[in-house]
Amino acid sequence: MNTSESLKKNIKNLNLHCEHFCDDCPLQVVKLATECWQLQRPMLADSHVLLLRSATLLADSLAYLQSPKEATQFALLTVTGYRKIYPPFHATLGLAMLRAGMTHWQAGCIEEAHGLLCQAMSVLLVTHGPLHPITKDLQALRVQTEMELRMFRENEIFYEQMRQKALQGGKMVMMAEPLSAPQSLFGHSK
Repeated sequence: MNTSESLKKNIKNLNLHCEHFCDDCPLQVVKLATECWQLQRPMLADSHVLLLRSATLLADSLAYLQSPKEATQFALLTVTGYRKIYPPFHATLGLAMLRAGMTHWQAGCIEEAHGLLCQAMSVLLVTHGPLHPITKDLQALRVQTEMELRMFRENEIFYEQMRQKALQGGKMVMMAEPLSAPQSLFGHSK
């Protein structure tokens, strides 16, 4: 069987399994999406829809299987591909940035997560508006990552300990408010 025939077969199988992703075995989806990815990568451009679909499926299923480090790579590939084919303020691009930001946040890459979530926020404010439920949830998430980023920059060791306790379901101790006022993003004082 040549490469194009095996690619068509894998895409057909992948489509069947993706329809029942939550009900079906996610490991099977990862296996099929990985096979499609390996076959598609040398033949298709980075912005080809089938390649982006495989990357999205891999990112989502790896995140579902709690492998966020691997999922971040595919989420970033998806965002990069969408940036090539969509205008800067497109809803699909904004939602891909949101997914990539969430994946980075789950992986513990707080700086990258905050950057992606801020970019997603700017896009979704234009495409969905400030009153849309997704935009409201994203705003709350962006504020949380901003607080975590501030905590990370102030005391990286304490942040990592808090993160591990949260992941393990342990009790968390709240930090006292910072003694100095935080610097604004634009360097202005209050």
